[in-house]
This record gives sequence, structure tokens and C-alpha cells, in this order.
Amino acid sequence: MTERARLSICVPSRNRQDTFRQTIRDLIANPRPDVEFVLADNSDDPSVMNAFMAAIADPRIRYLPAPSETLPMQDNWERTMEATSGDWIVFIGDDDYVDPDVSDVIQEIARRQPATEVIGWNRPSFKWPSYRPFSGNLNFSLLNDVRRVDRAAMIQRMFLWEGASYVPASPFTVYHGAVSRAAMDNLKRRYSGRYFEHPTVDFDCGGKLLFSAMNFVFVNRPLSILGATEKSNSAAVGRYARAMEIYDTFIREKGNRFESGGAMDDFPFKSFLGVAGSIMSAQHWFKQRYNIRIDGWEENFVRAMATDCSRAIDRSEFELQVELCRRAIAAFAGGKYLPAFAPRFTGTHAGMFTGLNGTVLYVDERIGDCQTPAELYRILQSLTAPVSELKYEFGDARLVDAA
Repeated sequence: MTERARLSICVPSRNRQDTFRQTIRDLIANPRPDVEFVLADNSDDPSVMNAFMAAIADPRIRYLPAPSETLPMQDNWERTMEATSGDWIVFIGDDDYVDPDVSDVIQEIARRQPATEVIGWNRPSFKWPSYRPFSGNLNFSLLNDVRRVDRAAMIQRMFLWEGASYVPASPFTVYHGAVSRAAMDNLKRRYSGRYFEHPTVDFDCGGKLLFSAMNFVFVNRPLSILGATEKSNSAAVGRYARAMEIYDTFIREKGNRFESGGAMDDFPFKSFLGVAGSIMSAQHWFKQRYNIRIDGWEENFVRAMATDCSRAIDRSEFELQVELCRRAIAAFAGGKYLPAFAPRFTGTHAGMFTGLNGTVLYVDERIGDCQTPAELYRILQSLTAPVSELKYEFGDARLVDAA
């Protein structure tokens, strides 16, 4: 390192060497010296990434080669975090992108609001060209402002599923967000002596931060891109067969100890039910383990399950997921919430909308024939006001549209 790391950008990876290598190329193309890149391979074949990394001489990189035995996701993320030295931490997937210049935004926020602990931002999605089961769009805000966020309201969004689509509308986690080292260390002290405890690492971290940190800020502009390939966990959205593959891997690597025993045995919402079910299972585990009671989530969550089902591409997968979700809902609270479960099969999302809706711009994800998340990011930056023109509006903390 030629300069103290202000920001650690972490990329844990597993068996997606092609996109991992491209993500590394895109990250290190930015020459700024105050960022470090912590890259952790966890692949079945270590030789691919070992050979690639041997050819790169960049003092900003901390490379963790694949261990002799594959690690569960939370353990790979744990060793990645342990290797960081930056004042702020960002995690992305190996098929994603984050702008290293986000460090300037983070430092300006910290200068203006020194108590800030967690920063979230817009993170549009991108399906790599090799994985596009249907045409899609992406959206992002044109507001270009920075605001403090009401923590209590975000707890409701996360745990009561208020305003949820198929996932809770909360961007405050170390995954595609920035968390101060002090806040991450506080989380570790408060919860089990680990940074990442549950296999649903992003929501595990995000949920804990809402209880262990106090000061949250949202940047209303894109600063990173969520990528998806055939092998991504995010590919489970709309593809129930992929959700089942992820669940099988989850059981094979860690057994079912996170979904069985004690109060987990009688809880019908398991991770095999889809993306929403996976998040709810992790939330219930967290609440049971740390004796947290939050009531009033049930109907919102059931609606989110319906939305998750409705994103299905294939009708047979849709019908299977709907049937399994319906059984789980019927087994919960005497079936009280079944009326809220009204999934609708829409297929491949024909009639995709592009254009301006209020202050949110919807664009075709194939814009500019972009081939990587980094290429998409550069295009989106050309459509928004410069970062130098961000409006810092730190009045009273408020609830922002941080979906």
C-alpha cells in the first residue's frame, strides 16, 4: 500500500472465476491509492485464480487464496473482513461492481456528519449478457441528494416488511453499502464474536446493524451495480429451480442447523420457499437467537412471498413454488394470512417500461450494449448529475425511498 486505506472493497468469490477476474480488472483500473481490494477465492479449483493473481502486481490487493476445503459462505466473508484495514468497508459479489471513487463520497459524508456509521445508496441490477432469460429494465433515482435516515423507520421496513416487494426495502448493510470499521467491530462484539454469523450474510449483517448502529445515511444515486449470472444467488429471483439448488448447497455445507432446533422447528417459512422465504428464515433465526420480538410482519411478508412467486419465468416452477408457499402459510397461525397470498403468473414480463416515473428513471438493461456491470455503471453516471453536485441535506433524520 502506498497510502493508508480509507476504504476496503471486499470481493469474496466461489466458482465464478470468469466474472471474478473481470470484476478485479474493473476495480483495479481505478488508480486511487487510498483504497484496498480484499479478494477471497473459495473455489473448488484454486489454480484458476491463483494463476490469474500471480500475474497482477498491485500493492493495493490483499489476495486470500482458496483453502484446502471449501468454506461456508459466512466463513469466507468472515476471513475477508478479518483481512481488511480500511476505515470503511464495502462488500460486493464477484459479478458486481462498485466505484472505488465512492471513497470520496464516504469521506465527505464523514466530514459533514462525523457520527455516520452506515451508508446506503442506489444499486441498480444488471444481468450479464450470458445470462438473460428475459428482457429487463433497471431503475435509479435522479435526485442526487444525501440524507440522514430514520433508524426506527428502517427497522420497520426490514423486520415488518413495510413497503417490501419480494425483499425488505432496506439498503443498509455492508453488501453494496459502506459501514465504518467501528460499526462492524461493534456488531462483532455484540453478536457472537463474529462479523457474519448466518449464511444469508447480507441480511444477517443488515439486520444486526439496524440494532447495533445508530446513524444511517442514504445517497440517492447509483454508486454500485448488482450483477447476476446463471450461477448467482440472485438468479433465484424468478427461477425457483435455482432457489432449490442454492438451498441444497446450503444444507450440504452446513446441514439444517439454522432452520431446525427450538423455535425453528415449528416455523414453516424455510429458505427453500424462495428469496423471501430465505430472508424470513434468517430473520426468525436472528430474533430467536437474540430474544428480539417484533410483531406485525405477517401480512406484509405473505404479500412479499406472493410477489416473489409472481416473478417466475416458468409456469411449472411458479406452480410448484406457489403450492409450497401456500402450504407454509396454511400451517402458520391457523392459515389466518392465506387471503393476503395472491400470486399471479406474468411470464417473462412483457411490456417492459422505460422512461421517467417521477424522479426515477427506468432504462433497458441492454443500454449501450454494455457487457459488464462496470460498463453499465459508466453509462448511468453519464445520465446523472456529477457526484461533485451531490446535495447534502442533513436536517432531521427521515425515511427516504431507499428500496
